[in-house]
This record gives sequence, C-alpha cells and structure tokens, in this order.
Amino acid sequence: MDTKRYTRFVAMSLVALSLAGCATAATPAPTAVPLAPTVVPATPKPALDVAVVVDKYVKALPDGWSGIAPAALKDQIAAAKPFIVDVREPSEIAANGFIEGAVNIPIRTLTKNLDKLPAKDAPIVVYCAIGHRGALAMTTLQMLGYTNVKSVSNGFNAWVAAKLPVATGATADLKAGVAPVVDSALFAVLDKYIAGLPDGFNLIAPLAAKDQLAAAKPFLLDVREASELTANGYIEGAVNIPIRTLTSNLNKLPAKDQPIIVYCGIGHRGGIVLESLTLLGYTNVKSISGGFTAWN
Repeated sequence: MDTKRYTRFVAMSLVALSLAGCATAATPAPTAVPLAPTVVPATPKPALDVAVVVDKYVKALPDGWSGIAPAALKDQIAAAKPFIVDVREPSEIAANGFIEGAVNIPIRTLTKNLDKLPAKDAPIVVYCAIGHRGALAMTTLQMLGYTNVKSVSNGFNAWVAAKLPVATGATADLKAGVAPVVDSALFAVLDKYIAGLPDGFNLIAPLAAKDQLAAAKPFLLDVREASELTANGYIEGAVNIPIRTLTSNLNKLPAKDQPIIVYCGIGHRGGIVLESLTLLGYTNVKSISGGFTAWN
C-alpha cells in the first residue's frame, strides 16, 4: 500500500472510531418512574355516643311500649309461633313452671347467647316473673337492632293469673346458630350492663319505697303520660316526665350519683327508664316493683 492510501485508511478508521464512541456515549433514553399510589386515609368510625343511642330509643317507643298481654300472647303462639324466651333463673322455672315452648336464657346471660336467638327481624317474646326483667331484656335486644321483640305485661305471674296453661319439666333446648351482626361498641356496653345486674335487679318494693321516701327523700320520677296521672293519681312529691321525653328533660333530674326512684303503671316503662338512665351514667336508680298499680 502506498503512503497516500495508507494515510487515507488511517484517517477513515479514526473517524469511524470517533463516531462509534459518540454513539456509545449518547444519553440513554429516560427510564419510566412508576407513580406512587394515591393513599386515601381511612375514615375513622365515629366513637359510640351512648346518649345518642338512648335518646333515639326512648323517643321512638311505640304506643303500648312493646308490651303484650298474656291472652294476646296465647293467640300469637297459636298463629305465628314466636320465639319465646324465659329470662328467669332455672330455680324459678323448676318451682313455678313455664310457658310451653319457651327457652330459658337467664337475663344475666342474654347477651352471651344472641346466637341462640332467631334473626333480628323475627318475632321474639320475652318474659320474667312480673315484667321487670322482661322489660330490661326487651330494651337490650331492641337497642341491639332486634325489631320485633315484645315483653309479656306483668310477666309469668299474669300468665298464671289468666289461667293459661303452665308447663313443667325441662324448657326447650337451646340451639346454637349464627351470631348476629351488631355494633361491637354498643354490644360491649349492653353486655356489661346485663351481665352486671345485681340481685334484686334494682327493684324496690312499694313499702320499701314508702320508707325511703320518708327517710332519704330520693328523687321520685313518674314516667307515665299526663293523662294517666289525671285519671289515676300519683305518688306525692313525684316529678312527671313521660318516658318519650326523658332525654329532653335530664336537666330536671338530680346529680348522677343521687338516689332516684322511677315508676310507671305496672313496672314495664319503669324498667326501660331504669336501664336507660343507668346507661347514661346514673348510678343510684331503682324502679318500683309492679309500678303505681302495686303502690295502690
């Protein structure tokens, strides 16, 4: 190869290497960066406000207060076959009998046995001896969302007084089913209340109420309608706050640790108010056993 051709070859080679180096050093194509996911903060569930629950409950109480007379229950048993719950103690059932077909769930164990009950919209009838525990059981279930619960007015004693059939022996078997969906915070509050009911269930007999009124001067609360007071009278010194207006008149009650005695006609509404006030933090509330009728 001559000198000129050799020189030209070297020059072309250098140019080629230079171009290759430029290509290698070229800026690489940008790499796509994944977008961070958009995180929406979870909306916290509002804390349970028991006062709102109680207010809504008492204001919506129906006429008749979800009580059912023994004769009406007899007819309903023949027609619709409601689920019947006896909330008395087993010893009471052994001594006095029960309504045929009833299951026994003592009231302090009620909230622990919700899986033994039918669906929340199924007909349920609860009863005790005189209606007080029945009212507490009914109130608890209704607050938990059971929509078709009634309590036998004046309880098993009224059933017997009406000469309706009484069964003896063992009550119907409890069958475990599916636990209902309920508000967990509200369940905890009601479970604590029901499980912690004291002996006597915060009842006070009429004569004991009379003695206490003479000695300690508790606040006496009549939760009947004004028309009932006009027709039947009232206990001297009572303040009338009809049950549906209870939560709108809490300013008329004494301090939450002061003694309060509540009564109605037969004790049913008294039980509802007793539970409602206790849930609101009142610590010294009793209901007159049998209500104003028993007082008379």
